[in-house]
Amino acid sequence: MYKTGVYFGRFCPPHRGHLYQMIEASTRCDKLIVVISDNRIQTENICKEAGLPVITYQLRKQWIAQQVQDMAHINVRVLDETDIAEYPYGWSQWAQRMREVVPERIDAFFVGDRDYEEQLKAYFPESAMELFDPARSRYPISATEIRRDILNNWHYILGPARPFFAKKILIAGTESCGKTTLTKCLAKLYNTSWSEEVGRYYANDYLGGDETIYTDEDFNRMAYLQAEQDYHALRTANKVCFFDTDAVVTDYYSELYMGHRNPLVEAFIDPDKYDVLLYLAPDVEWVPDGQRLNGDQNRREALHRRLWNMYEEFGFKDKIRLIQGNYNDRLTRAIEIVDGLLQLHVN
Repeated sequence: MYKTGVYFGRFCPPHRGHLYQMIEASTRCDKLIVVISDNRIQTENICKEAGLPVITYQLRKQWIAQQVQDMAHINVRVLDETDIAEYPYGWSQWAQRMREVVPERIDAFFVGDRDYEEQLKAYFPESAMELFDPARSRYPISATEIRRDILNNWHYILGPARPFFAKKILIAGTESCGKTTLTKCLAKLYNTSWSEEVGRYYANDYLGGDETIYTDEDFNRMAYLQAEQDYHALRTANKVCFFDTDAVVTDYYSELYMGHRNPLVEAFIDPDKYDVLLYLAPDVEWVPDGQRLNGDQNRREALHRRLWNMYEEFGFKDKIRLIQGNYNDRLTRAIEIVDGLLQLHVN
């Protein structure tokens, strides 16, 4: 039994094979230190090559720490090797940096690759080398393979990391366009989670059902509550997540009810959060529900154009896909778009 062990890697992204080695190694030492060894430039390049946003070391530390947060004897740290020559060079500097990150005596390194063995023995002669399943017999996967095909390797990705990789579909439009129904239908069809429109229930929950007494603070709170609900929906997403409206819609309703935009609401607007926006046209029958106020068709079309323009203004132009026709047409077109988005990451 070792006192202190080290398990290091890039973990880009962390997967079940990594977790298995962490847990297995943690049974052989009093304290296991997981070291995320990160070269920022190299990480940016490999993510760009895979067509992914940059998987920063902060994200990786967060994901791993969340995964092992109830295992007090596992500690997660970061070794910045951006200014160190890339592997297989720079071992001397790397070893010095490792001793700074882990000032404790390292009794053992747990590794899954024999390529490291010779150099580790040279620079850490006091440390044992524990080789672990180099053939990856239990989890035959690597981070490189996952980056190449995220969705087909979904079951290998650690739970806390999945929201980052899930495809995010925003569904928006003006009143009585079928957003809520379409969002739920798609989520159920794709066996995943969805985020409902907070604003739809806000007046009943907070204003006694009276929409004539909205204040700017109500729209601020609405945007915050929507962001929180989106976050929780993403945490349980299965490859794809659906969002019924966003902060652009909240800002649109601020303008509609208050007569002006809301800068605090606009701080929540982020086109990069979504992969595609399904924008519903107001060409289905108006359905009054006691809350909707703009049933005149000319008014509906004018508001439709206004919201569309706001999305373009906030940087969504390339992500907008117009959904129109009867309810069956809308569902069919939406499924085609989502299938196409997912297929791009299958082949």
